[in-house]
Amino acid sequence: MSKNILRKIPAILVMVAIFTLSALPAGQLPNAFDLNDKIKHFIAYFVLGISLCLWISSDKWRAKPVIRGMFVVLICAIFGISDEFHQSFVPGRSGNDLGDLTADFIGGLAAPFLYLLVLKATVFGRAPKP
Repeated sequence: MSKNILRKIPAILVMVAIFTLSALPAGQLPNAFDLNDKIKHFIAYFVLGISLCLWISSDKWRAKPVIRGMFVVLICAIFGISDEFHQSFVPGRSGNDLGDLTADFIGGLAAPFLYLLVLKATVFGRAPKP
């Protein structure tokens, strides 16, 4: 399998997981962690954001880090909006919740910042290979 395809798998799996969980009626949602709903949204979209960051090669991050980060945030925001819309059709789920969208956005926004900090400390700090 190509390295480019392997980069895409985590993001696709996270999107499928979010979509699957948001398709469950309110009474059937697993309560794996005793966390506030907004924190769960933040974590889900932070993980989505990190997986989208992994989709992009470190060379592309090095060339245009701000553009790449904005791309990740935009994809997370669009997916969050579509997820809230999707939830509006699920029994017992409200959908179109501004609080959920805000938590989704902040999670998606935090991901590229942390990713860039780690990338800068590890990959960007190394001397180029001869």
